[in-house]
Amino acid sequence: MLNLIKYELIKKYKLFIITIISSLVLNLYLLTKGAAGSTLFIAIFPIVIAILYIVDIIKMYSDDLNKKSGYMLFMTPNSGYKIVVSKLMTAVLEVLAILVIYFIFILLNGAYIMYSSSVDMNFYEVIKFINDTLTGKLGINLFHVFLALFTLFVFLIAFITTVYTSMTIRKSLFSEVKFGALLSFLIFLVLNWVIMYLSSNIYSFMTPWYEPIIYSSPSTTVQAFYMSLPVNTFSIIQSIALTFCSGYLLENKINL
Repeated sequence: MLNLIKYELIKKYKLFIITIISSLVLNLYLLTKGAAGSTLFIAIFPIVIAILYIVDIIKMYSDDLNKKSGYMLFMTPNSGYKIVVSKLMTAVLEVLAILVIYFIFILLNGAYIMYSSSVDMNFYEVIKFINDTLTGKLGINLFHVFLALFTLFVFLIAFITTVYTSMTIRKSLFSEVKFGALLSFLIFLVLNWVIMYLSSNIYSFMTPWYEPIIYSSPSTTVQAFYMSLPVNTFSIIQSIALTFCSGYLLENKINL
């Protein structure tokens, strides 16, 4: 498993380094625009990185299924389950690295905004300044931000497993069908419809007894945690189920 994760990371390290350097250059350029430039960078960085990240992980899995490099991977003495899990763990490590880098960017840009505003600056004050800004202007705090990022992260992993499962179904059960990319997309739509149907019914069933717990909570922070709990739980279960499905197909049905 560790060797598979190492193999995945080695394939991506150049792209990762280029992305970080490009982000630094963009941030430095926007700093020349003052506090507004810093704020703009903090806002657009996660959006751009999320798009690049999704495109990259989909392309990497597609290449493994359809190109010669993938054939060599599947010929190694590793089960389909290990291959899929290693790819997901690599995706998780990438997201964690991105979150750490984004947090560093928030600190650096927050420090710059404080410096340009002639505010005394230390690490605690930077965190307090960012938290007070969020609380005062948006009515949220850093816990809400990180809870939202965690929810987004869990949803992203669930999305990845759905994409992987769609591509794996197409390559294993419908390998002889033409227009593979289109078929994968159609399978992806069907899977999402099934997932949305199941989730909506589960949420409808839970709402009558779960809502009183949320609104009886003593603070907005606790309420936010309870509100995100069903969504995150369902996404985690979805990820596990689809990972098992992809692993089974890769192990028993794949047609390279």
